[in-house]
Amino acid sequence: MKKHILVVVFALIGFLNALGQNVEKSEKFVQIFGTKYYLHTMKTGETLEAIAGAYNTTIQEIKMNNQGVSNFQAGVLLRIPVIASNATESTTQQFAYHVVEKKQTLYSICKKYGVSQEDVFKYNPHAKMGLRSGETLKIPVGGKTEPDRQDIDFIYHTVKQNESFNSISQLYGVEISDIVKYNPSAKYSMKPGDIIRLPKLSSLSSVNGHDNQESSPVEGILETSDQVRKKAMQNSDYCPCENYMYSTSKTIKLALILPLFLKENLLYSEAFKGDPNKKSLKKNTEKIYEFYEGFLLAVKDYQSINKNIQLNVYDTEKSTSKIDEILSNPELKKMDLIIGPLYTENVIKAAKFASENQISLVSPFAVRNDLLKNNPYLFQFTPSTATSIEETTNYFGNLENASVIVVHDGKPSELEQLKIYRENLTKSFAEKDGVPELVFKEVEFASGGLNRITEAMSPSKTNVILMPGTDEIFISKVINHLTNLQKTLKYKIVLFGTQSWEQYSNIDIEFLQSMNFSFRSPSFIDYTDDKVKNFVSRFRDYYNTEPGIYGFSGYDIAKYFIGELEKHGKYFQFCAEKAPAQKGLVYKFDFKRVNPCGGFENRSNFVLRYGEDFTLKSVY
Repeated sequence: MKKHILVVVFALIGFLNALGQNVEKSEKFVQIFGTKYYLHTMKTGETLEAIAGAYNTTIQEIKMNNQGVSNFQAGVLLRIPVIASNATESTTQQFAYHVVEKKQTLYSICKKYGVSQEDVFKYNPHAKMGLRSGETLKIPVGGKTEPDRQDIDFIYHTVKQNESFNSISQLYGVEISDIVKYNPSAKYSMKPGDIIRLPKLSSLSSVNGHDNQESSPVEGILETSDQVRKKAMQNSDYCPCENYMYSTSKTIKLALILPLFLKENLLYSEAFKGDPNKKSLKKNTEKIYEFYEGFLLAVKDYQSINKNIQLNVYDTEKSTSKIDEILSNPELKKMDLIIGPLYTENVIKAAKFASENQISLVSPFAVRNDLLKNNPYLFQFTPSTATSIEETTNYFGNLENASVIVVHDGKPSELEQLKIYRENLTKSFAEKDGVPELVFKEVEFASGGLNRITEAMSPSKTNVILMPGTDEIFISKVINHLTNLQKTLKYKIVLFGTQSWEQYSNIDIEFLQSMNFSFRSPSFIDYTDDKVKNFVSRFRDYYNTEPGIYGFSGYDIAKYFIGELEKHGKYFQFCAEKAPAQKGLVYKFDFKRVNPCGGFENRSNFVLRYGEDFTLKSVY
């Protein structure tokens, strides 16, 4: 009898505890491929039963949509599908996100969107205290979206007190390298309350071309990062970049390592004005010489204002034996900075030399993220495809009331880019507050053709048609269809593709312009800019020829890195990660470490769009 009484008592206690759990439904959600999910952070004492009850769903449904979670406990971020029975106003309400301009009033914003001030205050309580230029307002604009079930490859974790990369790695069975890779901002500052994303599949580690490798605990990584600086401090010429003061008595020593073929091109190298078309140059060296010319102009700029710049030029002649000879030169160890070489095998050797001798090396064209992983002195100027795509997703987030529709032909290269876009859009919309609702759909042309594209489009949204492919026949077929939709149904379209489309004979440039054709690009030459005009004029005067993109890149790279050496000294790399983004003539510079003990990758690129006069404009 007592045994039965105890069972009843324990059951009653469990029932009362369940009743006592007041699970508060989250108002934060994300929408991927048409499916909306609540993002619910488990609190102390909450059980799956109570959470399922609060969201009118089942434990099985929660587990199915959070397959990467092994321990359901406080701090875990759950993704719970929004269905008709648990939908709230915030999950059915659509929003526009408005960036406040200078001198803009709340009245004018309300008038623009057809809403009341009370509507704005409801979702932006701080606006009652006044508006600030540059802030983003969440504006309710109505409308509902029907869920379309689709899974994603990430789970989200809210960092708790005293948690580290190591403990999170063990909790979810995720490599530390993957945590660092997909949460770059957390590499140096991870605090309780931060939300980090974790890949469900270890294969995601290879998205950027990285192989899966065992990683030591983050404490060891951070210790290694500290050791890099401690080792540099042992040098007699070390000065903390934060305290460095340039003196005119100081000579900045640069090494430029390029395949210039100086012997064959001797006449041209001695008289730059002698051959404006570079026809007398050795084959395949025209672009390299143009880079060299742009670089020299930047050096002359600094020398003209009494900066002591010593430029040492080394000719690799595209020879592995030549690079060995250059790297054995004792003078090279005295350099403050090395720029080059160009070819992959030579870059590998030079990067190893730079790391061993604690000299920053800039790789101007090679894209080798694998070299960056363990070389804290290496700077990669050209972003990898994955990084470029990641930065471009921020552009999509700035589009008001947009629906991103990926149209592809099922090719492996297209699917790989699609995965990167999806991952980064998921990240940006899950980790940020006050961002627009994400609508992201996929159309595989082979499974439905043009009709599937029509079904995916929205008459009330800006339809961003993202096409990662390069097949001219397929692309022209899709563009013709979109043109008809635009003319007959008045759809708003932003077509996003690649710059190579400009050269396709089957695509009318007017069609591209009418659909706001946009593409990502590492550079943008604005010939209306006064600084660009001045550079072109001076380049003509010095070399009797027009500068192309390589001339601009040589100039921009030299100006940026000489400027960093002037401001922070030889060990400027320890200040580089904190430096604000900068813009040169045609490039942007925003270097970030790829991991705590790795090198730097330039993360900036442009989004260019055709204007009404058929000229390219930078829109991001």
